[in-house]
This record gives sequence, structure tokens and C-alpha cells, in this order.
Amino acid sequence: TDISSANADGSVNQRVITYHEQVAKGGCGFIIVGATTPDRATGRPTVTCLAADADTLIPGLANLAEGMHRHGAKCAVQIQHPGRQAAWPRKGLMSASDSVVDLPGSAGHEVVYAEALAQGKAIRAMTIEEIYELIEKFAEAAWRVQQAGFDSVELHAAHGYLIAQFMSPYVNKRHDRFGGSFINRMRFPLEIISRIKTKCGRDFPVGIRYSGDEFIEGGRDIAESVKVAKLMEEHGAAYVDISAGIFEVPGPIMDPMYY
Repeated sequence: TDISSANADGSVNQRVITYHEQVAKGGCGFIIVGATTPDRATGRPTVTCLAADADTLIPGLANLAEGMHRHGAKCAVQIQHPGRQAAWPRKGLMSASDSVVDLPGSAGHEVVYAEALAQGKAIRAMTIEEIYELIEKFAEAAWRVQQAGFDSVELHAAHGYLIAQFMSPYVNKRHDRFGGSFINRMRFPLEIISRIKTKCGRDFPVGIRYSGDEFIEGGRDIAESVKVAKLMEEHGAAYVDISAGIFEVPGPIMDPMYY
């Protein structure tokens, strides 16, 4: 769905409602509202993305859910923190690890996303305290989504965004309980799922979208992604939504232009 149509404060407006209601009216049975940030202060995928980081946003989200339910559709909100790929803030970007990412055509500049690092700032690793603070913010965002009447939430862990940054052996170079081994790299999403279940109830469905293959040397491949799916199911994920690619290799992420 369109993630660049919200108000500047992350609240729902009529354009967002109309778009999703028309999708439901057209017969879609399950609609996932895309890329909604749990923390505007540390990461927005776009400057005008939706947000679920304040109780004042619940009424607008409720109107959005009602518009889809009115036509018989079930609906979810996808919660996404971009981490190193944030469009906002423009400096102080955080990720699983310290890094400077050179993209094709960047001529060695520290380019990560749009103009976010135009001033040449590298990306810093999150502290353990920041990790747990953000886990709680994911859970609080899910609770607000639930209070607004949505049927479920989806965690965006694909395409090199923050959860993906923790999961990916290509990005995650930590040497603590959130990095290194397979299970340590999975700890961030697993703890988010656990905290959401505690806050929203065991029966509130939580899905997760991740890249089955990152298509980059040192990244996750299909074999590991099968292990990821089994692990997520064991820890309460209602479904997995498989995509492909990472920010440095955008081709698999993009839809064919001839749709």
C-alpha cells in the first residue's frame, strides 16, 4: 500500500482511508496497511509515513480499520522501523551494527537512503538499552493497532530494514546476545513477537515478512530462511510473508513495471 500519504504527524487522513476502503470494496479479503513506524523520533521509512507511536493516533487508525471492515475485509498494520535506511532523521541513524554502506554508483560516499546520509554520517550500532526500548515500542504500537480494531499486525523484517538488519548475517556483526549465531540474530524479532503477545494477548495474530533470499554475498539464503520460518512458527508467528532482496540489491524488491 501507499506509505507516503499520511499527515506530517503520522496520523491517518481521508486519502489513506479512501485508498484502503476502495481496495476492500473491490473484494480484497485481507489488507495489510504498509510500513507504519513504531517510533517517529528514530526512524521513518518516508517523511509522511503512518505512525503508531502515540495514543492520539488511535482514532484515525480506528477510522481506517472501520473503512475496510465495512466492506467485509480483514485488515492488519505492518509495523516497520527502517533503521539504517531511514528517510528521517537525517543523521544519527542506528542499526544492528556500526557500518558504512557503499551502494553501486555512490563513488565511495556513505550513501544509505535518499538524502539521509548526504552529510557523510556512518551508521552506529544500537546499544542493548536502545534495543529493549525499541522492542517495547514495537509492542506498544501493536497494542494501539489492536485498540483501533485491526485484526492483526505484521512485522516488516524484509528488504534490509531494521529487523532485517538484525536477522541478516551480512549486516549484523554484533558480538553480544543480539548477534553472531543464528539464534542470536533472530533474538530481536523473537523478543518483539513475545512482547506483543504479552501485551496484546496470545490470540492476537502476529505475522512477519522477511526476505527468503537477500541475493547478496554473505546474506541470508533460502536454506537459512526455511529455518527462520520454522523458528518463527515455534515462537508464535501466525504466518510468514516471503519477499526477497536487501537495500543494496533492490531488483528483487521492485514489482515488474508492466503490471
